[in-house]
Amino acid sequence: MAPAILITIPVSHFCEKARWALDWKRIPHTRRATMPAVHVAVAKRLAGTETFPILQIGDEVFADSSEIITALDQHWPERPLLPEDPAERQRALELQQQFDTILAPAVRSLVYQHLLVDPDLSAKLLAVGGGAGRERMLRLVQPAMAPLMRKNFDVPPQFDDWPERTVLGQVEQIGAMTEDRESLVGERFTVADLTAASFLAPLVCLDAIPARLPALPRSLQPFTERITSMPGGQWAARTYRANRFG
Repeated sequence: MAPAILITIPVSHFCEKARWALDWKRIPHTRRATMPAVHVAVAKRLAGTETFPILQIGDEVFADSSEIITALDQHWPERPLLPEDPAERQRALELQQQFDTILAPAVRSLVYQHLLVDPDLSAKLLAVGGGAGRERMLRLVQPAMAPLMRKNFDVPPQFDDWPERTVLGQVEQIGAMTEDRESLVGERFTVADLTAASFLAPLVCLDAIPARLPALPRSLQPFTERITSMPGGQWAARTYRANRFG
């Protein structure tokens, strides 16, 4: 089997989803980190896209976290993340798509909504994995980066509460689905659980994330406390802590 190489942005929750999948399946691999602000050029060169993570397996390139997980299960079938039962597999993929397109963007917009008003903290967060020099550089370019990030990631003004409402709705749904069970689909850990917990981890168990992210803005604390007290948030924290290094 050709070696696996994962290229990421350390702070990205989509990248954490891929990192967790590789670790869960215990696949030997190499990780390479790229820097915000130059990542688009890197992604275009490697995969003809603008997004991360990117997985290389020999001559094959996968440029989407969901595609990566499917490829991992195909190349390394041990500890599968996709259920064998067709109905359960379809449901797990549907939930993955829902969390990819609804939950993840809302979490990202919510965090940036609070983060981008603080140039020092935003530079510190975006520089994770790159050292003090990267942080100094990002602090210098942050005034120019912030408007682009607001546009590219659909970050609304602070008075607009759609990110909060969307995350709350997803957490409530997750709580209802896991009221009497530990897995979202079937009786074991699947891609649906990994995806939901990856995206909620920055809000419900930041200290457990291997990337060692800095503390989120204090203005987010009332919201994180709220969802951490909800059944869906508790499930996400419990699932992440129990399975991230399992």
